[in-house]
Amino acid sequence: MLYEVDEKSGVLRSVKSSWMPRELDIEKYLITREDDGPPILSEAVFGEPLLLLSNQVRTRNKKRADILAMDRAGNGVVIELKRDQGHLGVETQALQYLADFSAYSGKNFIKKFGQKDTLSEDVILGFVGDNAEIEDLNRNSRVILMARSFDSTLFSMGEWLSSKGISFRCITYSPVEIEGKKLLSFSVVFDRANEALYPVSFASTVREPGYYWHNIARADQDWWTFLVDNRQIPACFENSPGDQGEKILTRYIPGDIVVAYAKGFGAVGWGVVTDPAKYRLIAVGDKGDRLDGNCRHRLQVKWKATAKALNEGISPETVRQQFGIYHPVSTSVSIDSEKCRGLIERMNEKFNI
Repeated sequence: MLYEVDEKSGVLRSVKSSWMPRELDIEKYLITREDDGPPILSEAVFGEPLLLLSNQVRTRNKKRADILAMDRAGNGVVIELKRDQGHLGVETQALQYLADFSAYSGKNFIKKFGQKDTLSEDVILGFVGDNAEIEDLNRNSRVILMARSFDSTLFSMGEWLSSKGISFRCITYSPVEIEGKKLLSFSVVFDRANEALYPVSFASTVREPGYYWHNIARADQDWWTFLVDNRQIPACFENSPGDQGEKILTRYIPGDIVVAYAKGFGAVGWGVVTDPAKYRLIAVGDKGDRLDGNCRHRLQVKWKATAKALNEGISPETVRQQFGIYHPVSTSVSIDSEKCRGLIERMNEKFNI
């Protein structure tokens, strides 16, 4: 809820708005894309990246679920949107969809809901990274409900469902139009998750260093040379404090190994996050602002082996065929440690280290 401050009376007055976006409009607003990459549901809204598999997807009983997505752990996520209030009974509808989708797992899940051109097996596995194998996809499923408000009795049902191992989350949204500008705010009002659904590396604040793809954002030679010379990896998003770019970079810990990925060129280098980890948000106009205000989140890394030219990189096809590693479809994706060590050896050889 958004409030206006009445400075004379010192009273908060709720802002009324006649803008009532349709459910299909809300779906559209939730989807983000990096260049021409696969559709990712906004991490700022859901608190985690979710890969959009399908929207308005038909179930076996011919009904339509609003959104079917996948989380980093390879779990199916059914997202049900309501234009007004979510009340007791809406969760039953979502659970019916969940039951239909949970009948598919592994390759059958990909075959049923994947799309040859945009959501191939490569894309799905490039999204989950090291968090799930093909046969583990959709072994567990989750429910997320979104509405303007929720009947509190629905939360009691959510508590019961979570006790049965079904993760259940409710998110409210508030549409407001001010001086012709349309604004949406989102808030998680109920969240009961089965911790076993999430990979340890994300569920725990204490972990061992890992191996990660990191997308350098722009496959440009001058940009890559700058990152190498200044010992940095970037992140973009809103380029503001606290956004997803900052969260991604500050999620790394000293000793993490990052493999730099450039779209179209593949693996172009690898390095280690410094100890202590040094993150900063570059100011607009700073000498480090090389992309006209974009991708200003930076983290220091100690590069170990890098390609001088992007076209010297190890192609995505080679990385997949020789090392069994799928190219990332978002900024940062975990990699199996043993597979990554093989890739690192190859980079050391190719980049003359």
